Amino acid sequence: MDLFRSYKLIETADGYDLILYIDTNMNDVEFADEFNKIDEDNKRRLNNNIIDYIKEKFPNIKINMVKIMAGTVLLSSFMLGSPVTAQAAEAPASSITSTQNAYNYNVRVAVNGTLQTFSKPPFIYNNTTYVPLYDLGKAIGGSVWWNDTSNTVGINKNDNMIAFVRGSGLARVNGVQVKMPPSIVIEGVTYAPLRFIAENLGYTVELNTSTQTVNISSPSAKKMNSYTVVAGDSLWKIANKYGISVDSLKKANNLTGDIIYPGQVLIIPGAAGTTPAPSTPAPEQPPASNTKWPDVTYIVQAGDTATSISKKFGVPAQQILKYNYMDADEWFNAGEKIAISGYAPRTYTVTPGQDKAPLRRGTAVDWNLEGQYLLKRGDTFTVVDVDTGKQFRAKMIGGYNHADIEPLTASDTNIMKSLFGTWKWSPRAVVIYHNGMNIAASLSGMPHGVDTIENGVNGHFDLYMKNSTSHSTSTSKVYIQEHQNMVMKAAGK
Repeated sequence: MDLFRSYKLIETADGYDLILYIDTNMNDVEFADEFNKIDEDNKRRLNNNIIDYIKEKFPNIKINMVKIMAGTVLLSSFMLGSPVTAQAAEAPASSITSTQNAYNYNVRVAVNGTLQTFSKPPFIYNNTTYVPLYDLGKAIGGSVWWNDTSNTVGINKNDNMIAFVRGSGLARVNGVQVKMPPSIVIEGVTYAPLRFIAENLGYTVELNTSTQTVNISSPSAKKMNSYTVVAGDSLWKIANKYGISVDSLKKANNLTGDIIYPGQVLIIPGAAGTTPAPSTPAPEQPPASNTKWPDVTYIVQAGDTATSISKKFGVPAQQILKYNYMDADEWFNAGEKIAISGYAPRTYTVTPGQDKAPLRRGTAVDWNLEGQYLLKRGDTFTVVDVDTGKQFRAKMIGGYNHADIEPLTASDTNIMKSLFGTWKWSPRAVVIYHNGMNIAASLSGMPHGVDTIENGVNGHFDLYMKNSTSHSTSTSKVYIQEHQNMVMKAAGK
């Protein structure tokens, strides 16, 4: 039959457990949501299919439990009262939604010695202890966030951040991709592997086998003279945390270089019986060059602020500003894509101060990866016309797919108009001279839209850099390409 893609038999003390994998092309979690909506008649038909499948494939094997899986997501499980034979009774339809017998629930969790009561009980599956992620966050004082659009969840505590796609065997720990036991989703609740989460947040995990209790302890709850490296750590970051020098840390651990790896245990010199110094955490530095978005992103909605977005994802507002290279007084544009769990893409092809004067040739700078961070709302700069060498001053008043600008004064407007003759959309090749950088650009000559400066013309103008595009999806592709041609001309290409 085609319903089940594959199966697995797991031997138990008095028979076997049978795991059936549903054949589906859908996302595992999406399929699970659809599966939970099936009615009683269809549940009964599914039960019949399962019983028939067991009769056909395993006529002489004692099957005690059946689990139905979609990838790593458990859809259902139920016990069989007796081995299936030709006369065996069907499992009741209601058992399709039962999951209580799927895992070992004989486990407890304590945080810093205090036994926890979760909204859903923790359990052991494949020798891994799982806990509801949201409840764990509350227990340790961390923040848990989720994004239903990308099916991503995460937990943050102090300087450590963990994010993963539900059901995936990979996670991002402080921006670094690592393997982890896959999370499990049951009735909409995300269960995460306790040891992986706790240790990567800086906790110690120990199992008391006599009481079947997993104890997780924060660094401040115990004496320390060693430290286990987690993803994203550096020698400087660890040394700063304990108030020691990098050299002393390297000497104590016989390190000749600066490379460390997750899971490595480091001796902290002079730290026995002490806790990490309560100094300001080391600031995370942006990558030298980055062209990929992090796992978690967000499309800004009208009215959003750094504070409101931070509440949606349970992360500090300052972190959102930092990851998007923004100052506290900047604001977001509706429709703009921003980074949440790591730095937004950015490259560095020009450097402030590299040029001493305006030129008639500039560097082609990608607007999305670099230009938007160099030219920001409120900045004033010099515009140089490539063909004539004429210059005027302008101010950026907004825009996010390209820059919206206005001439700074009536005199600047007159110079700009002399370039075009009459106001028109056809763009000209120009160079932006700003903060000691000459950047290739393209300027149209048609005033439109918002006007903020008394400068002798009503409206603002479009200024494009490399790979800039329109704010509207209905804008002519020919017009956008004209701008790109002018940018290349300004770059001497």
